[in-house]
Amino acid sequence: MSPLTLNPLALLVGGALAVAIGFGSGWTANGWRLDAEISSIKADRASDRADQAQAALTDLAEAAKKIKDAADGAGIEFFAVNTQLADIKKDLKNANAKPLPPDCRPDTVRVRSLAAAVDATNKAAAGLGTVGTVSNARKP
Repeated sequence: MSPLTLNPLALLVGGALAVAIGFGSGWTANGWRLDAEISSIKADRASDRADQAQAALTDLAEAAKKIKDAADGAGIEFFAVNTQLADIKKDLKNANAKPLPPDCRPDTVRVRSLAAAVDATNKAAAGLGTVGTVSNARKP
């Protein structure tokens, strides 16, 4: 059989089949390559998200520790204010209710005591409003 006697339609079909197989193989290989690249990008993104989540958790833990430390310090401070208020109440209970003469001026000890009472009252008023509940809730 001579090569000139081959049917040109068979050659055309064979050539088209070879081109289709080559195109399909190239398409599949390119798909595999792109799938690998997409998988790599997804893995990198997942790693970045995990790092960001870990950083957020670390920040949250640090903030919670700072809040706890501040709350502990505030509880101790309220206990000190409650102690001062109890002392003031005791002083007022034992105070002598005689009226003072019109030209009377308090000495430095009484002025300091009065200033301390005002300071303790202001601290208590700036707190929760009812200082007694704080001292009952937290005692160092």
